[in-house]
Amino acid sequence: MNTKDKVQLDIRKATAAAEVISFDIFDTLFVRPLCDPEDLFDIVGDRIGMRDFRERRRAAQSKAFQVMHANGLKEITLDGIYAVFDGLPVARDEVRKIELDLELELTRPNPELIDLFLELANARRVVITSDMYLQLDFFEALFHKYGLPRVPLFISSHRNATKRDFGELFDIVAAECGVAPERVLHIGDNELSDVRRAREKRLAAFHYVDARRSSLPAVSTPAASLAAGMFRAYPGKLNPDSFGALGFAVGGPAALAFLHWINRKAVQDDIELILFTARDGYVLDRMEKRGHGGQFGRCEYFKSSRTALTLAAIDETNFEQHIPLLLSGAEELSPFELLERIGVVAPADNVMRDLGLGPEILLDPTTIELFKSFLWAIRWEILKTCRETRAALFNYLIELGVKPGMRIAMVDVGWNGTTQEAFHCALQGMFDIELYGYYLCLTEHPECVRRRKKLRMDALLTARSIGHRLLERVYANRVAVELFFSAPHHAVIGYKFDAEGRVLAVEDQGRGATHELSDISDAISRGVEEYGAYASELFRRVRVDPAPEEVVKPLLAFVENMPAQAMRLLQSVSNFDAWASSRNRDVSLTEYLG
Repeated sequence: MNTKDKVQLDIRKATAAAEVISFDIFDTLFVRPLCDPEDLFDIVGDRIGMRDFRERRRAAQSKAFQVMHANGLKEITLDGIYAVFDGLPVARDEVRKIELDLELELTRPNPELIDLFLELANARRVVITSDMYLQLDFFEALFHKYGLPRVPLFISSHRNATKRDFGELFDIVAAECGVAPERVLHIGDNELSDVRRAREKRLAAFHYVDARRSSLPAVSTPAASLAAGMFRAYPGKLNPDSFGALGFAVGGPAALAFLHWINRKAVQDDIELILFTARDGYVLDRMEKRGHGGQFGRCEYFKSSRTALTLAAIDETNFEQHIPLLLSGAEELSPFELLERIGVVAPADNVMRDLGLGPEILLDPTTIELFKSFLWAIRWEILKTCRETRAALFNYLIELGVKPGMRIAMVDVGWNGTTQEAFHCALQGMFDIELYGYYLCLTEHPECVRRRKKLRMDALLTARSIGHRLLERVYANRVAVELFFSAPHHAVIGYKFDAEGRVLAVEDQGRGATHELSDISDAISRGVEEYGAYASELFRRVRVDPAPEEVVKPLLAFVENMPAQAMRLLQSVSNFDAWASSRNRDVSLTEYLG
């Protein structure tokens, strides 16, 4: 049972003895897609060009409480706050309207509770009981906006009584509903005002705890707050304990941030063609085509990989220097698997056995020299595959619109530029272009530093942008990060021509138990795309710039402190890395986590 179903089941049980069911509004029946409710003040401040608006707004609220007490009242109102708010750069009424409009835009039905509310409101007596300075017409407009049924509204600013101080608002609820307090069940998130005060007034109380709120990170900008808070308010049907939800909450912000960063860099570098390299670029390409990253120039999904591009670059003159790469990540693979992952058919079984390389022989420190000799012995068969791969790649690039002299950016998640270097080598003697590499993350490892000296490479996440320690945390969890960008198709390992001369991508389905990977990648990708659509629209509506350096922060929080539920999901993923997968053992994704 997921968390939503459990919460609703518990509330249904609690309502059994109640004649009247009361819902709190904020952080209960409604939520804001923010890490902290006061982050809304920062959006207002940005809108009016007042950097210290949040602090000044807090001060005005404190002053409004002083006026309230002096006048013998028990609650403040938004009008009362702005009446004592001095020093604004624009008219008070204009700023008040901006805040009110933002509250109406950002206050959204809680997907965990709203369908239960509708069910109860259609069959039982339901009321709203809320402590809030916002006035009655705001709540009426809120319910009208979402087509919710009209129910009695007990709002502290309207009733001049609160839950939090002495619970007097609960007295009014029971009296006006004409029931004994014991027959009222109040549901709310605040332990003091919604639980203790309700019980002091002899009401039944249900303490609603939103785990999504408690897991939100502390952030410093509106963009970061919105990026991390989206999942709380998303109305789509995502099981909160699923790969789709993980894709939405973590992969979505990372992909949207990366896409906006790519767009910005492409404009700066005057890029003519962006190649979203498979499989990392799959979801980015789909989001770009839906307009989630702004206006792009020409973009194509490039079904490629380090393996395919390396094979295209191998010839008789450099075969020997590539043998270490062909053997990389091959521990415990058989000779047959070693060739399978580069699309080469192994010699017949009897030939392999004559070479002392039957299927029971696995690569390890004691057999590595035997494997090196084997690769050298069948190099002509491997080179035949390399030649076809190179010829087909040339035709494929023409199909993609590549022309000599173009400024082209290839997009990859990271980490050290090996795929870009392979592409650079494969292009020699084929196309003379200006090649740029755009990465989510680049490390400070020596091989990356070496490549950055000779290749055009840049990344959203670098030691300069996030610091050395956090950069290493991202890299230590690189396989989990790659999972958020994985495509629901197999890894591309080469190219070939079909009978009609058309170029086909050769894929490696991996070895071992990999049958669930496509479904997992599809679920994550759908979650990422749903985030892209929802977040892009929300950023537009509240007029907040989705700054890449801020929107990516949910990913950074994830690698810093991976939630237990996410770990449980990742533990179910095996043989994610097709290059290193083997029928001789299953590798859990969690073995790669740092």
